[in-house]
Amino acid sequence: MVRSEDLEEMLSVAAAALGDALGGEVVLRVTTSQHDLYASASGIVPGSALTPAAHAALALDHLDGGVLIASGGEHAQCRVWVEARQLVGEDAVQRTVGELLLHSLAQSVDRIVMVDRFRQNEAHLELAVESHRLVGQAMGILIERHRMTSEEAFGALRRASQHHNVKLREIARRVVETGSEPDEAV
Repeated sequence: MVRSEDLEEMLSVAAAALGDALGGEVVLRVTTSQHDLYASASGIVPGSALTPAAHAALALDHLDGGVLIASGGEHAQCRVWVEARQLVGEDAVQRTVGELLLHSLAQSVDRIVMVDRFRQNEAHLELAVESHRLVGQAMGILIERHRMTSEEAFGALRRASQHHNVKLREIARRVVETGSEPDEAV
């Protein structure tokens, strides 16, 4: 399972490696559908803690006083800003190494985002299967108890859910666990 700490640790390591490769103080910005993070070699930093030059460059407003390198994957956009008195990033070898490191970072962030999405989808599917099982059991109890059809049993559960503003699966769970009627299971 991927945790947000994994992404934060990876960004800190990447910022340190990029700082070494480019010979300056590095600030990373990684944006995904779920995250907009800034990181330095010391870890995740709030956007308000950035220098005005770094904040402007990472927002792609202007590029004075340093070097900006950007790379992106399918799910993530990564930018690195190196503030430097001398633009050491203008050295072609250093810049190429920085671009390769940033591209690898973008691919790694993509993988973390995909794994997180798969994990969330799996959790939703497990909840759906459990809910379906509970509703089926509750319907079975009502069908046996009242000799009603499956449509009528589901309707009774649905009405209780809507009337009491309680999720259908919760009404079903209470019927199964307590044996009470749907309207009394609140």
